[in-house]
Formats: sequence, C-alpha cells, structure tokens
Amino acid sequence: MGLFKKPEIKTIKDQIIDFFHQINYNFQVLDETEEKTVIKTGINLSIGNTDGYLVIHHKLALVEVLAYSPVHVPDNKRMEVSKLFDLADGTTYIGNLQMNHETGEMRCKTYFKFSKNPTDPEIINDNFFESFHVLERFVPAAMRIIYGKVTAQTAFNEIFGRVNPTDN
Repeated sequence: MGLFKKPEIKTIKDQIIDFFHQINYNFQVLDETEEKTVIKTGINLSIGNTDGYLVIHHKLALVEVLAYSPVHVPDNKRMEVSKLFDLADGTTYIGNLQMNHETGEMRCKTYFKFSKNPTDPEIINDNFFESFHVLERFVPAAMRIIYGKVTAQTAFNEIFGRVNPTDN
C-alpha cells in the first residue's frame, strides 16, 4: 500500500541550505524566528570582501537577498553616486542598487516570492549571485566618482566602454 508516497515538501530555508551545500558554500544561520530567518553569506570580489544576507520573511513568503559593499560613500559624493545608481538600475534585470544616505553604505538587493511548492534552484542561484555581480559591476564606477572626481554619467558610460575624451 505504501507505493505512492507523498513527496516531502521542503521549506524555503531547507531549499536554500541545500543549494549552498550543493555548491560547497559556507553560510551561517544568524537568526530564526516565526517571522523571519536570516542567513549570512559573503563573497570575496575584486572590490573586496562583501557580506551577504538572505532574509526569509515567512509570513510574506518573500526572500530578500542583500549584498553589501565594503566601500562607503563620503557625504560630499552621495548625491552623485545616487545618480549613478539611478542610471545603473535602468540596465539591470535582477537587483536594485541602494545607498544609505546617512552612512554611505552601498548594497544590492534582490528578492523573490516563494510558495509551498519547490522553488527552482535557478531562482535561488540567479538572485544570490546576481546581487554580488551587480555590486562587482557598479561599485568600481562609484569609486571613480569618489576618488576620480568624475560625474555619474561619465562613470556610467565608462562601464560600457564609452569614454569621454574631455575627462582625460
């Protein structure tokens, strides 16, 4: 009679943990409550060591994926870096660049909804790695604004190989 077993339905937390185990990735569960679970990650990028967090909002059925830049923007450059992030967000499909205007902290945020059905591991993979990829792509342009004294438009254009000769 036990021929037709009901498949085990894993929680999104267990699916994310399985994903990290499959790619041999280190992580740490920082907090776990009825409302949310916080998983800490990180990657060493060319811009430095970046911290990442996956925040599972159980009641909202939502996973936030956050990647934090090791670079903070000085007060006098925050407006120009904000302009860069506005330009950048128009070119990304997954991920939203954000800056805390009080601290200068830069981060990329992605998110995805989940249900009781299994989540495709590619959704976890794409959101997780793209949050870091977006930082890797645009933080050097923010650093050009901070240290190279270029405008947001010039820094943005340089990402795509469109160098303004008047900036040399």
